[in-house]
Amino acid sequence: VFVTFPLRDAAGTPLAAHEGVRAVAWTTTPWTLPANRGLMVDPNATYAIVEAGGSSYLIAESRIEAVATAAGWTAHRTRARLRGSEFIGARVTAPWGNESRVVDGTPFVSLDDGTGLVHCAPGHGKEDFVVGQRNGLEIACPVDEAGRFTAEVEPFVGRSVLDVNDDVIAWLRGKGLLLAQSRFTHAYPHCWRCRKPVIFRATKQWFMIVDHQGHRDRCLDLIEHAVRWDPPTSQNRIRESVRVRPDWCLSRQRAWGVGIPALYCEPCGEAFLDAGVMSRAADVTREHGSDAWYELPVDRFAPEGLRCPHCGGAGPWRKETDILDVWFDSGSTWRSVQRTHPGFAEAYTRARAESRPIVYIEGPDQHRGWFNSSLMVSAGLTGRAPYTDVLTHGWVLDAKGRAMHKSLGNVLSPLDVIAKSGADIVRWWALATDWRSDVRCGDEILQRVADAYRKVRNTFRFLLGNLDDFTPAVALPESRWTRVDQAFGAFLRARLARIRADWEQRLFHRAIDGLLELCTVDLSAIVLDVAKDRLYTLAPDDPARRSAQSLLWRALHDLTLAASPALAFTAEEVWQAHPALRAEAESVHLATWPADEVAAGAEDEWLFLKSVRDTANAALEPLRAAKTLNTTAEAEVVLRAPAPIAARLADYADELPGFLIVARVTVESSGDAGEITATGSKTSWPRCDRCWTYRNDVATEGASAGLCARCVAVLAATGRAVAG
Repeated sequence: VFVTFPLRDAAGTPLAAHEGVRAVAWTTTPWTLPANRGLMVDPNATYAIVEAGGSSYLIAESRIEAVATAAGWTAHRTRARLRGSEFIGARVTAPWGNESRVVDGTPFVSLDDGTGLVHCAPGHGKEDFVVGQRNGLEIACPVDEAGRFTAEVEPFVGRSVLDVNDDVIAWLRGKGLLLAQSRFTHAYPHCWRCRKPVIFRATKQWFMIVDHQGHRDRCLDLIEHAVRWDPPTSQNRIRESVRVRPDWCLSRQRAWGVGIPALYCEPCGEAFLDAGVMSRAADVTREHGSDAWYELPVDRFAPEGLRCPHCGGAGPWRKETDILDVWFDSGSTWRSVQRTHPGFAEAYTRARAESRPIVYIEGPDQHRGWFNSSLMVSAGLTGRAPYTDVLTHGWVLDAKGRAMHKSLGNVLSPLDVIAKSGADIVRWWALATDWRSDVRCGDEILQRVADAYRKVRNTFRFLLGNLDDFTPAVALPESRWTRVDQAFGAFLRARLARIRADWEQRLFHRAIDGLLELCTVDLSAIVLDVAKDRLYTLAPDDPARRSAQSLLWRALHDLTLAASPALAFTAEEVWQAHPALRAEAESVHLATWPADEVAAGAEDEWLFLKSVRDTANAALEPLRAAKTLNTTAEAEVVLRAPAPIAARLADYADELPGFLIVARVTVESSGDAGEITATGSKTSWPRCDRCWTYRNDVATEGASAGLCARCVAVLAATGRAVAG
């Protein structure tokens, strides 16, 4: 609508020479006109007094033709021109009869549409409010909480503002104030939840003044120098959100929440905060809960002798019904926990003193939410940030890379996954991808996670099963382990140190990958497979068996600790399954990581042995494919290697058959240079009926027929005579 505002008082401006002129404003929300308190102009634009149809109108010169078309003028002429700055301060009459002032509307006046004069209702819009505050306009809002006009807006009192536009237009026409009208479709704010249109109302609220006593600068300094942000780019997000944030509106109009312990003086209507009232409210809340503020009479909270700080009156009082912004609640959690849990407060203080991290982790929206509110509260109370490290993770997407929304029907509930597969599957999935980026989730993805989890769990089951008769008291010192066990022990120590470093550096996906690789590629595929012969066939106290068990014990102990950040429940289950672990600590989550020193090159020997194994397996694979061999156990392998490597392999001469799981290994020197090569053939040696290894000492007759000398000795040592 194009609405006219008759000139009321133009003293001291060029408009004084144009008695009867009408300023023309354009608005798409006719229902806001009762709250008009100003007309915004561009001080640098040229405006014109235009005569048409026997009346004079004030509009921007560049908008004359557009207004003429809308109003249906057949003829018009320009009588005068003036700059916007020349008539700022002039007064006009608004549609509901109140005075309205011409003000500088920079930067909210556009000459691309409308008339160049913008209707200003400071009570119904952010930009209007800013201009109104800047120019001292009344912040009028004749609309109640239900969106209905109040008594000032005759003849529409009690009517919903969203239903009254057509009637307002008709009323304006009847008053002779409507120059033109038209309909068009444009963007209008709607509630993201119920999808219904919303209106803006200026109301009295409680605020935290963000710039009070340098608070904003203090927060920015903490962001810059006192907190580690991961990823580093997230620092820019919170810095900007704190730099530009307005004062914090602390009050909300909700039916639930923590009440603001303020009182209103009934005689003067003013609100105030009183330390005594707040103290009583805190005591009552501790005893009865936060609803007590609303349920108990006001006298329960007003101390004797209370006086209104505005009028000096002694009441009566009424309670504030607004609640605290829930972001204030979440931003205060660090303080609440410290006050109610002394142990946490001590740990928090100790972490500060020892420069250990206090970590917050959430999504990128929390730079305006929890990260921000926590910083605001803590900086105000203590001058410090509540955290030392802030981790910002990505969003959870569906398997196709789409955001999860109920409307799309693609939401996957963690509770459903937990009910089906257990909580550790969810934890593994969450940690297995770089948390700094968006993470996909779907049934197929979770199935792959479950498969990986089962491999790790089965590794733990094997370790526990083969350590049932083992205690650390019978463990061999590492110097007495077999050479292969020593090589893997050094490798294990180095890899676990790397996993621990990945956890500490929050490279969770790398820690998970390292754990899975250690369990599947090294332990299950090689070490445990190789150890079975010693574990199952040797005497319980045989040094070679104890060596294997000592190695497995270290693997069980350290892997359980390494897995505990991800597999919190599985690791605890493993820990409780072995008495020696329980004796060390009540829970895996209370145990201490080993502080072993890792020498440079600790992994080299094991990696060398793995390469030898790979070479041998590559030579045997064609024989297995051709059915010449059923298993590698019936193979003989010849390794040809340069002299230095051959000498290195000689140290493992007795252990190579067991390590490669073959019958016999021969090492030959191939000179001083070149690569290791291997050839394989089927052995002619017989198989022992007990240990299933192929050996040259398997008896062919007598009481020991079908048994190798090693098994005969084991049976004799364990008191089990060989049947005749």
